[in-house]
Amino acid sequence: MLDIKLHNKTLSINLDYYIILLMFLLIPIDMLNGVLITKVVSLPITVGQAYKLFIIFLILFRLFTKPLFVNFFFLLISLLFIPTIYQLFKTYQFSIITKDIIKIFRYTTPILSFVFFATIYKSNNVFLHKKINVLVAFSFYLTCASILLKYVGFGYPMYNYGNIGSKGFFYAGNEISVLLLIMSAFLAKNLWVKNFKINYFFTFLLSFITALGIGSKTALFGILLIFFLIPIKRISLKTSLNKFIFASIAILILIPSLLVVSWEYIKRTELYIRVVYFYEKLDFITFLLSNRNTFLIDAVQVYINDYNWLEKLIGVGQSTFETKNGSSIIEIDFIDIFFAFGFIGLLIFIGLIIYLWKQSKRLAKSPKFNYASFVNLMLFILVAISSTAGHVFSSGLAAIFIGLTFAIMFKKNIYNETN
Repeated sequence: MLDIKLHNKTLSINLDYYIILLMFLLIPIDMLNGVLITKVVSLPITVGQAYKLFIIFLILFRLFTKPLFVNFFFLLISLLFIPTIYQLFKTYQFSIITKDIIKIFRYTTPILSFVFFATIYKSNNVFLHKKINVLVAFSFYLTCASILLKYVGFGYPMYNYGNIGSKGFFYAGNEISVLLLIMSAFLAKNLWVKNFKINYFFTFLLSFITALGIGSKTALFGILLIFFLIPIKRISLKTSLNKFIFASIAILILIPSLLVVSWEYIKRTELYIRVVYFYEKLDFITFLLSNRNTFLIDAVQVYINDYNWLEKLIGVGQSTFETKNGSSIIEIDFIDIFFAFGFIGLLIFIGLIIYLWKQSKRLAKSPKFNYASFVNLMLFILVAISSTAGHVFSSGLAAIFIGLTFAIMFKKNIYNETN
């Protein structure tokens, strides 16, 4: 019996290693996917989606050692698929199945990723921890390179008109900001914990320049917020007065300087014309939310007038929701979840957020878990972004990295991990 257990453990560790290796291709394949779609290569399922599904099935196979979780996951999928089944009986449009399944897996991939990486962090396997760090660093630098290459003639603009901003070689430009935010935050926390202050500063500069290259206010302010909050500790009697004064002066000088430089850069690009146009055309709240409040008002009217009493409770599924809403979404995650998956989907989403918040708060009380308070910070930031800009918890690009970032709360500070 002992031999079997040891064999299974070795098999699991080997599978973990190969799954992580396969994840090194996530960003390159998403870039290839962007090129193929832009060149109008029509496929029933995109290359990026197919590769992510392959990794998802591998993770599921790996997690079959946790039957309780696997049962929970399939129950989750079944509950979210209820609106689609209802629409099939109502409309007989079987074409909605593929799109709805892909969207459901988009929402649930962070959960799979979280459990997969949490299992690795709980095992205290330093070798795999290092491989995860290399994975994030590789993906981060490749993403930055892809975005910045547009400014030397390669890649695609963020917006189709005006050649504004950059989304590199990616297709889903609206998901890049969150991807950059998560990877840069993960690297930043690791660098700060290991006391690599110079590397931390250069990672911040690269992240900020890349965010400026994207042309996204979410990315810009998110990067500023994360990199200035990670080093902050509670002020105590032990806090060095010199350190406190130095940090205060650095913040007071650096942030305004970066904002001024950014604004001067924006004024010299076509992005400035877009910003001024929408600022003059829209009220301040609508400008900040990029019209999402208007989309919400329209969607509420559709919900009141076009949903029957059962659909108001269980939702209509992703495809039907987008069809009823003029082939678009609100771009506010929890509202999109409600309109597509009803009260069941919304309660699942809120329940998972509460679980992550409670877990990270509980672990943060122990000095063993250096990263738990960081996860709490990231949870707050990502929920805030998902509630104002969307494309967070439904992001195909960032899904694996979202789960990874939350899972790092279980990483114990019981050994010295070399770089």
